[in-house]
Parts: sequence; structure tokens; C-alpha cells
Amino acid sequence: MLVEQAAEAYRRWVRALLTDLASQTGVPEPEVLARQLHLLYDGSGQSARMDHDPAAAAAARSAAAVLLDAALARGTAAGLTG
Repeated sequence: MLVEQAAEAYRRWVRALLTDLASQTGVPEPEVLARQLHLLYDGSGQSARMDHDPAAAAAARSAAAVLLDAALARGTAAGLTG
């Protein structure tokens, strides 16, 4: 049970960090972007481990940039940023 609690606490910390970072960018829904980035983080970590894919991090970074650009564009289109 202790390991499970530690894992859950770590996941909450990662999500809070990603939400805080997303908020700092000015996107209109930082929680949504944080969830997307967290899924990307999880998936790239799994790919790197299970597939022994050292390129997973670079692919995840590119995908994260697309997600951030899209979130910022939504905010700009709605007149919410900048």
C-alpha cells in the first residue's frame, strides 16, 4: 500500500506541475493541456521502456509543442491571451 500511495502522490505532483506550467503560458484551460501533456509523458515513458525507443522523448517533445501551440491558438482566437 505504501508504494501505491507514493505512486499516487507522485502522479498528483506531476499533474500539479504540468497544470502550473500550463497556467503560466496563459492557455484558456490549463487543466486540459496539463492532462494532455501528462498522457504524453506517460506514453513516452512507456515507449522508451517497453520499446527501448530512445527517440520517444523527441517525438513527445514535438507532440507537446503541437498541443501547446493549439491551446495558445484557441486562447488567442477567443481573445483570452496576450
